[in-house]
Amino acid sequence: MRALTLVLVVLAVTFLVMGCAKKREELPQPEPGELATTAPMPAVVEKPAVVETPPPPVTPRIERPGTTKPIIEKPVIERPFVEKPAASSTYTVKKGDSLSTISKHFYGDQKFWKRIYDANKDKIKDANKLKVGTVLTIPPK
Repeated sequence: MRALTLVLVVLAVTFLVMGCAKKREELPQPEPGELATTAPMPAVVEKPAVVETPPPPVTPRIERPGTTKPIIEKPVIERPFVEKPAASSTYTVKKGDSLSTISKHFYGDQKFWKRIYDANKDKIKDANKLKVGTVLTIPPK
């Protein structure tokens, strides 16, 4: 039984190899000089990057009366808006409040609870137990 299987496998492989060889012969083969005469690949031309620079600031020139020498005024330098620190505000403790929830409400993050505690040490005996109705001073961020 094994011998028969081996013979069949050898025959199948032989027919496959012979069939592939015939198909390879049927394909059109290029002439030896034909490959060299194909058109070359076009060269890739990169465009230079266009960088637009803003024009330099114009300095106004004013001439002094009776002279030809111009007066050069200094340009006004605009400074960005700087937010002034907000004044301290107050908050009355409600049922269920904690320093971290109050911090989240005013600062947007719970990690600033100690800032509120430090500003109200005289009113808070235990940071974990806030008394309802206690008015807390909330320092600016």
